[in-house]
Amino acid sequence: MRSELELPRLSMQERDRRWTLVRDAMRNKGLDCLLLFGWPSAYDFYTANARYVSAIGGNATTNLVVFPLEGEPTSFVGMPTFVGYWRIAQNWVADVRARSGSWPDTVAGQIKKLGLENASIGMDGLGGPLIPDGWVPNNLFTRLRELLPQANLVNIDDMLEQIRTIKSVEEMQILDRAAGLGDLMLEACRDNARPGVKECEVYAKMREALLANGGEDPTLLLWACDSHPFPHPFNLPTERRMEKGDLIICEMHPKYGGYCTHVERTFSLGKPDPKFLDIYAGCLAAYQSGLDLMAPGRSISAALEAVRKTIEERGLGFCEAGIHGHGLGSLEYPRYRHHAIRSDQAAIKVMGDEFQPGMVFAFNIDLFDPKWRNGETGCVFAETIAITESGARRMHSYPTEFQTLAV
Repeated sequence: MRSELELPRLSMQERDRRWTLVRDAMRNKGLDCLLLFGWPSAYDFYTANARYVSAIGGNATTNLVVFPLEGEPTSFVGMPTFVGYWRIAQNWVADVRARSGSWPDTVAGQIKKLGLENASIGMDGLGGPLIPDGWVPNNLFTRLRELLPQANLVNIDDMLEQIRTIKSVEEMQILDRAAGLGDLMLEACRDNARPGVKECEVYAKMREALLANGGEDPTLLLWACDSHPFPHPFNLPTERRMEKGDLIICEMHPKYGGYCTHVERTFSLGKPDPKFLDIYAGCLAAYQSGLDLMAPGRSISAALEAVRKTIEERGLGFCEAGIHGHGLGSLEYPRYRHHAIRSDQAAIKVMGDEFQPGMVFAFNIDLFDPKWRNGETGCVFAETIAITESGARRMHSYPTEFQTLAV
């Protein structure tokens, strides 16, 4: 077996930067150790914190990291057969092991080996402002309390998510690669969608464009194709052969090295109903009204209120409209979504109402006309935006225009 796998890698300097930030936060909270539960769920979004400090993740890998305040961390993966690969897939964590017995037994055993059974131990995955439900199974947490009765198990809420909000230069480079994959996926849709072709065949070509160019699974790829699709693509592709007059709406989170961006477009097989063009024009107008206000030091809520005002002035309604952070997961900070504004008020309280350099987020606008066809169909548009020192930067290069395909 070769000594190093040809996978995307970040530098040791980047690792040290992260470990320093995380350990500073641990000291501020009086924590002696972290347990980070890289649980493969929701397109691997719940592995983000563990992957952030270990560079282990992808392909639905379970990765539980014991990260002490002092000394080297340990990553536990699911099976002995995976250990050898993960040791050469990254160079951040030398101590990679398979679990021994149950997950609680494995983690508690390592805590005891470190002499931290009476320590203050922070855990992610127990629920916080961004993900109130958490992702750690109740029986795992309950068993840990039984095995470590003297330990102070602390919910760290979204301590890591806050740290992950501002991306480094290396992270931006990885995200740019992911955005480029999204452009290739849209090109695959443009070049393969035609009457007579099965929906699933086009979907497969889009996913092929991702994987054949170094992208990573699992990742989100939502699709709908119909003469009047619902105004948000939540469906899987079918085996139906597409027809002239169909509309394709797709949303994807192209992923590279674990980092995902977000892009959406609307395609029409042949000339579309003019109403769809009106709705899509509203998507672009709302997008531009927000983009013009996205810059360091500017108000997040003010930019997104300008988006809402533009939508309302055009007499349109939204299925989704807002921003949410992207990186090793989706729905990160910053977050301000009009369709989920109550929950996102907590996000504003945590991170503040201000754009900062290094923020990366999806800016998506999925609209319909409530006066047309009962508001049951519409168009989608989204791009990934990076905040730089000089303003907002589009991370995608695919044209923003409505995509009318010749048939």
